[in-house]
Amino acid sequence: MDWKATLTDLRAHLPPERGPGPVRGSLRWLEAEMRARGANPASLRNIVYRNVGTAADKAALAGILEGLAREAGRPLAAGAPATASPPLPEELELLGRSKKRAYKQFLAGVRAGRAPRLIVTGKAGAGKTILLGQVERALMEWRLPVRRLSLTGEVGAALGLAPAGQSYAALGQAQADAARGLLPQTGVLLVRITDHLQFAGGPPRDAAGRSISAARWAQEHLLRGAPVGVAVLLAVEEPGGLDLAHPSAGELIELRPPTLAEARTYLMGRLGVTRSEADRLVAETGRHLDRLALLGTLGQDQRGPESAADLMADRDARALAEATAALQVMVPGGPLDDALLAAALGTPVSALPAHARALLRGDPGAGWLPSPALQAAWPQVSAAARAAALRHVAGADNVLDAGTRFAALAALADWTTLAGLVTRHPDDARHLPALWPAVRQSARGAEREILARAVVGHHAGRGEYCHPRLRDGLFTLLESERDVVRAWARVKLAESSLESGNIEAAQAQLAHGDVAALLASAALPDAWARAAQADALLVEAALARWQGDLDCATRRASDPRAIHGGPRALLWRGLIAKDAGRWPEALGALRAVPASSPLLSGRARYQEGDLLLRLGLPAAGLAALDDAIKRLGQAGAGDEEQARVLARSGTALRRLGDPRQGLERLGQALARLPAEWPHAGDAISRARLLSELAPAHLAMGQPEAALKVASQALALLAGADSRRAEAGYRQRRTLLRVALAYLSRGLGRPYQQPLGGAQADNADLAQARGLIDGLLGGKEHGSDRDHILRLDLYLSRALAEPHPGLAIDAAAQALSLARHPYEEAQARAVQAEALLRAAQPEAALGEINRAHALLRRVASGLPLDHGAAPEADPALQAQLLTLEARACITDGLQTLHWLRDALRPESLAPFRAGIWREVGLALEAAHPRARALIEGLHPGVALDVLRLPDALAQAELGREGQPDQ
Repeated sequence: MDWKATLTDLRAHLPPERGPGPVRGSLRWLEAEMRARGANPASLRNIVYRNVGTAADKAALAGILEGLAREAGRPLAAGAPATASPPLPEELELLGRSKKRAYKQFLAGVRAGRAPRLIVTGKAGAGKTILLGQVERALMEWRLPVRRLSLTGEVGAALGLAPAGQSYAALGQAQADAARGLLPQTGVLLVRITDHLQFAGGPPRDAAGRSISAARWAQEHLLRGAPVGVAVLLAVEEPGGLDLAHPSAGELIELRPPTLAEARTYLMGRLGVTRSEADRLVAETGRHLDRLALLGTLGQDQRGPESAADLMADRDARALAEATAALQVMVPGGPLDDALLAAALGTPVSALPAHARALLRGDPGAGWLPSPALQAAWPQVSAAARAAALRHVAGADNVLDAGTRFAALAALADWTTLAGLVTRHPDDARHLPALWPAVRQSARGAEREILARAVVGHHAGRGEYCHPRLRDGLFTLLESERDVVRAWARVKLAESSLESGNIEAAQAQLAHGDVAALLASAALPDAWARAAQADALLVEAALARWQGDLDCATRRASDPRAIHGGPRALLWRGLIAKDAGRWPEALGALRAVPASSPLLSGRARYQEGDLLLRLGLPAAGLAALDDAIKRLGQAGAGDEEQARVLARSGTALRRLGDPRQGLERLGQALARLPAEWPHAGDAISRARLLSELAPAHLAMGQPEAALKVASQALALLAGADSRRAEAGYRQRRTLLRVALAYLSRGLGRPYQQPLGGAQADNADLAQARGLIDGLLGGKEHGSDRDHILRLDLYLSRALAEPHPGLAIDAAAQALSLARHPYEEAQARAVQAEALLRAAQPEAALGEINRAHALLRRVASGLPLDHGAAPEADPALQAQLLTLEARACITDGLQTLHWLRDALRPESLAPFRAGIWREVGLALEAAHPRARALIEGLHPGVALDVLRLPDALAQAELGREGQPDQ
């Protein structure tokens, strides 16, 4: 039929049609009709314009055209294909006469009851598997019993054959017996056999024990050995060794791969692609019939292959089925990461041939989803194949993260390897908690205890002592028959009690016989005992630190037996030395925590950053804190811990003169601990962040916002029913921040250097003093942080006091508490400010000069990075420069020119606006020719509109090209 001419004629005679949807008889309408009849709509244009398509699709189109012809009263031209005759399977219809001949001949013999014996041969891709599949489907439609065998590779285990060790004759006899067990008694036997067939590591053998080809073995034992009445279709790759002269040899038909034209026609018909696209696909598949058939079946409305056996017969498709089936244990139903799938396959996904890639949906970025065809093949994937794919994943240590590899080992239930990995890489224990249910269920013995210890250690390291998995892991260890395992668990229980502030319970756990024996012993050989002993010493050190006995804490943390605590011991030594004021020792220990332990090194960097801030090196402190954020994120630290570090970095940014970015950091920290987050005791963490927001708001000139967050923090702290010592300290620190809010509002300035003290009293300043005095008059606490709090209280008290003499006394109290150069420089700066208010500029200059000298010494003796010494606190430098300019303000232009030069360092840029305003205020108040001086320095300045401090600040910042702040 001339499809195009017939369609054109019918369109011309169809009655006109109105309404929505495609026009009746149009290509779009025909495609919809073909889809409705189960045909491939993509083949329509190839049939109409090139007469290329499958018999089924052509028959469907002919049926549609017959209906249109009756409607138009135009009978179809002669030669139209009959729609009643059933077509051959499409793979055979388009791909070669030899396959059609074998198909028709064998089925005709079976239908006639002759039990034919047929051998087909051909190289890989010639169509043997496709032929067997099509024959099987036809026989099953006739409801005939069919047994289909695929004998390839090693089949000895499947057939129950023992490894070599017998005589060749005995091996041959065993193979013959195994073959008889494969034979059906009735029906049809379909066999595919490849050249590399092996039996328990040996070759196929005949009855005499002689080595023979796989084809000859199948011919003798399966084709000739089949019972009378059983039809046999045998597909072999090469005919070598076949005995074709024997009367029962069976007829041989050679199958050949499809020609280029056959393959092109097949793909154009099945996929509806153009000739050039079909040629490209043919080139990629190499005219391999199985691959072409797979491509064609998948392309037709994305339907899966009719038989998973056909898919599994293809090497690449089978490998993909095995890999995806194995990964369902790890990623059930979800998209598979490209690297993960590549690891399971042992090859990049992009390296798969086109027919195999067609079994996947998605892309490397979004992940891969197995097609329905691939999923249909999963039940045929053996347990051994799944395990092999998971082994590939578990071994991809240079490609996949530890969590993925751990999940693969858990799917394999290979607890020995998993326990070994966790022992060698303890920081990777963060990936174990999700696997704990599987560990708990099936791991046994030492491996179970090692993995339980890793899970407990992970949650304990994150401070999650109430986590159900930690408690379950501890109970698992407490059930151990080994004393040292139970001792280690009791040490962790002591840690848990210490964390919640229950000192008595912690001491009771350490006093238990299992633990006390370890503490009384010298170094022990058992790894569990050494670990428990080291952890117990560190818990004792923590208890002593908690109670303020830093000498005892130092002895415990420095005990040679504690070195088995590894990086944790170094971290604790650094913490204790920090609390004890041994700054160089603290920094040395903290810096010694190795980067190979991301979690502990992240904590060490946090403590280092916190200490550098305290010692007056905020830029170096911010660098350490940013590094800590990065490491803790990589180590999977908890939200609470990461929030704490983010908040401290926000404080560092504020002290460096960037309160806006500091406030953003603190906001990010608070977002990690939402209002609904706190549970028993954890409200303290949120309260801490809210409290630290207050100084950032004050630096932005927002005292009301500061009072709001401080009030929220106090409400949370009042409701805390655990960790009372921590809650009490946070309450005292927050009350100071409330006082600072009233101080800032009372002074009428942001809480940011440079900051002058009170010149006159008001209600806000009185409120600030009342809060500070209440804290100073309360019970003294002996901790290091309460010592720092007391110093801050006296510094703030001096600024809030309008009486210069009382302010000087408060500054003197702060000076008496200073323990390192930075604290002393802070106190001397506040004392100098009070002396200036007391009209004692010479005495003030003396304090200022001492403070400058102290700032130059803040990094002295500290084990810092080589190179240029880190810069001391620029905010305090800004305060000292302002005080010095105020003290020398009567020198007029000389002082202003000196100040310009002194403000050149870029670190002082955020403070320049405030410095010039403060100096302008001093100039306005103390210099008799202030107006003329500024007009001479900045001709044209708008002093008739602006006050002198504002005019000076704008003029100086404009001169630098810096916006006013």
